[in-house]
Amino acid sequence: MSLEEKIIWFNANYPDIVSAMQKCSHTENIANSNPYHIEGDCWSHTMMVCKVAQIKNFADEVQWACLLHDIGKPYCRFVNKQNNFVNFKGHEQKSLELAKPILKKLQKQNTITQNQNSIIQNLILHHGDFYHGDISKIENKEWFNLLKQLHIADKLGSFSIKQ
Repeated sequence: MSLEEKIIWFNANYPDIVSAMQKCSHTENIANSNPYHIEGDCWSHTMMVCKVAQIKNFADEVQWACLLHDIGKPYCRFVNKQNNFVNFKGHEQKSLELAKPILKKLQKQNTITQNQNSIIQNLILHHGDFYHGDISKIENKEWFNLLKQLHIADKLGSFSIKQ
């Protein structure tokens, strides 16, 4: 399944999640833009992340993870009162929770294998580790490379005024 077909399938089967992501802005107000996501809403960011994965021909598991990695953001959104920036604390876990039945459905349709399901779940759960986790303890080179691909897509799939 091409990445375009994945996106079309997701849009057709989970329009509520897509709508929630489209309505979920990374910014509280224009004066206090999130410096890491000036591209706007969560769905736009996700589409940009997916485009990077497509251009770089990343692994199928990474493409699925790109599509699903932030689906929990609309349910974790809050405004940090100290700087008025929007935050999504815990969105990795919420994204995983929402992704599990989606991945189970894909597995039942023989679109992904059980092993791919497991890999995608772990990618979603750990996609923030390059930002705030300890990646030095990752010993499995194949796993590290997949997580690195997701990180690259996530980083390049946003406009940021901060490094």
